[in-house]
Amino acid sequence: MEEESSKATDDFHKNKKKILIVDDDETILYILKRFFVGRGFQVWVAKDGFEAIERLKAEKPALVLTDIMMPSFSGTDLIKFIRQNMKDVPIIVMTAFPHLYPEKRKKNEVAAYYVKPFDIDEMFSSIERILGG
Repeated sequence: MEEESSKATDDFHKNKKKILIVDDDETILYILKRFFVGRGFQVWVAKDGFEAIERLKAEKPALVLTDIMMPSFSGTDLIKFIRQNMKDVPIIVMTAFPHLYPEKRKKNEVAAYYVKPFDIDEMFSSIERILGG
């Protein structure tokens, strides 16, 4: 029984380091992925909400970092999907258009919110705090 408990703890710590980054800007995906991989995270990327949903189903990340403004399936649509299907997954929003995601929604749906350009070290600190690392 103690062995199972230890495995569950190990799995939790491994899963805490899994994040999904969603943005239609390949440069942002590249920079963020490289930054977080360099800090020991396992990172998946998606270029829109549709791809993100497939990744969410397959990989079960501990946290989702998403842009709001994306073609076809927006970050707002993705947040709705996550809140309906994976309520416990923390979400961090990053956007260049804060008016597209009003203040009243931020409080109920996301763990943190960053306006581009943002301080990546500040974001990293938030992620560590959110994931308990």
